Amino acid sequence: MNKYLLIIIYSLWIMLLFYPVIFYDNMFGSGDTLNPYSVNHILDIYKSKIGHWPLWQPWIFSGMPTMEAFTYINELYFPTRLMIGVGISDLNIQLIHLVFSGIGMYLLLEQFKIDRLISFSIGLLWILNPYLITMIVFGHGSQMMTAAYIPWVLYGVNRLKDSISIESLALLSLLIGFQLQRGHVQIAYYSCMLIGAYFLYSFIRKKHNKNKYLLYFIISCGLGFLLASHIYYPSLDYLDSSIRSGGNNHYQYATNWSMHPKELLTYLFPYYYGFGGSSYSGYMPFTDYPNYVGFFIVFSALFSFIKLNTQKVFFISILLLSLFLSFGKYFNILYDFFYSFFPYFSNFRVPSMILIISNFTLYILAAFGLKDIISRILNIDRFRKLDSKTIVSIFLLLSIIDIYRVDKNIISPSDDSAQKSQIISTEKFNSFFEEDEAIKFLKNDLDLYRVYAAGELFQDPKLKFHGIQSVGGYHPAKFRHYTDLLNETDNLLSVPVLRLLNVKYLLSPVKLNHKDFELSINTPYNSAFGEIDLNIYRLKNNLERAWFVKNIIEEDKNLYNYLTATAFDSENIAVVKDLESQSFSKGEVISLDWNIHEISIDVNVFSESSFLVLSEINYPERWKATVDNKDVRIYQTNGVLRGLLLNEGAHSIVFKYDDSLFKSLLIFSNIILFIMFFILIKPFLMRLLKEHS
Repeated sequence: MNKYLLIIIYSLWIMLLFYPVIFYDNMFGSGDTLNPYSVNHILDIYKSKIGHWPLWQPWIFSGMPTMEAFTYINELYFPTRLMIGVGISDLNIQLIHLVFSGIGMYLLLEQFKIDRLISFSIGLLWILNPYLITMIVFGHGSQMMTAAYIPWVLYGVNRLKDSISIESLALLSLLIGFQLQRGHVQIAYYSCMLIGAYFLYSFIRKKHNKNKYLLYFIISCGLGFLLASHIYYPSLDYLDSSIRSGGNNHYQYATNWSMHPKELLTYLFPYYYGFGGSSYSGYMPFTDYPNYVGFFIVFSALFSFIKLNTQKVFFISILLLSLFLSFGKYFNILYDFFYSFFPYFSNFRVPSMILIISNFTLYILAAFGLKDIISRILNIDRFRKLDSKTIVSIFLLLSIIDIYRVDKNIISPSDDSAQKSQIISTEKFNSFFEEDEAIKFLKNDLDLYRVYAAGELFQDPKLKFHGIQSVGGYHPAKFRHYTDLLNETDNLLSVPVLRLLNVKYLLSPVKLNHKDFELSINTPYNSAFGEIDLNIYRLKNNLERAWFVKNIIEEDKNLYNYLTATAFDSENIAVVKDLESQSFSKGEVISLDWNIHEISIDVNVFSESSFLVLSEINYPERWKATVDNKDVRIYQTNGVLRGLLLNEGAHSIVFKYDDSLFKSLLIFSNIILFIMFFILIKPFLMRLLKEHS
């Protein structure tokens, strides 16, 4: 089949499916769309202002990394950077990846000697897969785009196996590198597991040039990782500091979204446990969609089991392994083995996410099964007049009708459905972020401070959109020490803790009567959580961003008892890790100059020594401090903040975010990218030179 015709047909189907947001002034407005939209907006502003990549986001949880926590990495992925450069919207970039994935499935099945019409049909049904559609609708575009590479990386391994050359090596390197760059680590990890298993399978079956094949595969994987090293290598430093690396109840956290074996029924009956959203009645905390791939896909896949060969056995094994792993805590014999022994596997949550591999293998097996079904039917006398095209066309038509009804309920659920539509008008979406009186009030206060947004406003994306620094927010990979503080203080419901976090205003949808707060303004407020009457309270005796204390207490197991005690005086006492309890005379903060990557403070210390507290989150892997141009140790203070022990005299202090590793690796990655592209286009360039000469 002509490749251009293939692209056109796949694109037309995607346009038909997503027409409400392509041809009308609508967009998807789920919570997982609003959060990245708001943070990307404010980081775009800072990127333009500072002229380089912003690596720290001070607007959520009192501050945390961007890129190392996989925030704001869209344009670190080269294809997105390229498409944004020519004016393609974020939604269209995602839809292009869907079409791209369908083409990859088509080419992969052709490599498996599958009839072109079958390959075309399975490729089309793959991009209509409800799993991929849901990821777009509910704001998980990076997950979908990373998954889009799964058929392509297998195609790349096959091509390397069949043609061991520098060009094949470069292609596989680019495919692996781009999949990693797209930055959904968990999907990329599962894809790497699949690639590794498929390589072992193909290596065992290969009869010639095995050592060269092994060498080229290892080099391809290495170059692929280096292409994404500017994202992944620095993030490993952050991993040890985040909630993904362990802590209390980590196993329970990691297995929360385990799929119960009973929910396999949704592969055949998508509405068996409701559907998603408020209608869901299954075993996970919640979900937005059923794990449905299509009745006829499952039937064809199961039919492939009848007449086995080594290729089918491989994909059946992957199917079973991924299904059993998705059970998580419900099949812990297998899951615990991977959790304990596979590098970084324990850092992931949502075991059911590996079902993307199960779904992929079902589509591969469905292609094999459909080929077997056609062969079986055409060997029956009464059906000899049929041709394979008719059978495939019937299969495709029935499958599209079957899958389309589920996709339709995901994208545009009917009014009487328990599903909530995620489609909203662009005007409505933008209204969530309009600058109202509350935002104007907070912006007009030019002091350096944070806010505490109470209740559901704790995660309000509107605050970070406008650059309002908050002690709350949303992120799936927060600092572990900050998460401990949240958990131990009932989400920071402690006046001493609010003071030490430099909170000046409390935003509440209900009226308060508390001696430490005074009402500043009551005003209507519109956000993603609806329209409310917002009360903004000023915290009395709030602390500045930096101050000196009189006493320090050495941190021990009573840390949170100290911090939450009503009598704890945040202004004069600090709990410090690795420093003995002692008393000081207070120094003076003369000036403080703040930006997201560097904080400069001038102080005077009047006695032999003093202790300075800076209400910024401690992250020693990146934030470094100098006093009078000399490196000094930063002490972890009050569980999450930074502190310095200073000698007598006037001092100039600089806290600076160390971005040297990121910048070096970004340059290195771009050099490798250029070399890989040159290797791939060299044959075309040589051909052009010959033609013109």
